[in-house]
Amino acid sequence: MSGADTESDGHWHFYPISNPRAHEEVVEQITFAILSGAFNSGERLPNVEALARTMGVSKPVIGEALKVLTKAGVVKAQRGVHGGLTVANVDVPDSILALTAPLRHFEIREIVEARRPIELQIALLAGERATEEDFASMQVCIDRLREHSHSDLTNRIRFDHLFHYTMGRTARSRALALYQHQILENLYARMRDYFADIEDVGGVIELHELTLAAIRTRDPQKIAHTIDIHLLPLERVVAEAGGAARTG
Repeated sequence: MSGADTESDGHWHFYPISNPRAHEEVVEQITFAILSGAFNSGERLPNVEALARTMGVSKPVIGEALKVLTKAGVVKAQRGVHGGLTVANVDVPDSILALTAPLRHFEIREIVEARRPIELQIALLAGERATEEDFASMQVCIDRLREHSHSDLTNRIRFDHLFHYTMGRTARSRALALYQHQILENLYARMRDYFADIEDVGGVIELHELTLAAIRTRDPQKIAHTIDIHLLPLERVVAEAGGAARTG
């Protein structure tokens, strides 16, 4: 992968930023690109000039964001002819997820409520727009989660979320995919105990398989029914807890 402007090749879309803490939005966009599978470990990111141009910020803002990501071990910057920005680690630390969580001021109940229409619309659009290659990519995510079902939590959640991110790309909706990312990472950062101690990995794999099967039918009613089944376990936990957990 070259360090060229990603708008030119359609590989990934970085959007303009206008924010006093703009470097945090830069961190979020790069983090999203990595977590969603657009850039894998060892692959090159666009260079500083390209990132600054596509996001509409200065190179110092990009540099500040890269310092944060480099310190966290996510990105590596090298000088020289063969240098550039590369992804050093696809396992993004919780500290970075907390920094980039734009929903951190909302109650978990509100975030879970917002997740339902977003995931449903993504699934419905995926049913309309998916190609056989898209179906194969989602199946690979399920297979990878099965392979890593006994891995540490961070690795397991990465492959769990990758299925959702792949479904988001299949929907061909950048806005919905971004909202999906913000919700998933916020829930993971704030509900680690649920994902570590309550959620059943085998059950997650089964839900992903059911979801993929429903999307393959392209039947809106079957897709909606399956998404309802998919989302209920976490929704019930939040409802039983009163949904009042807040960030510190």
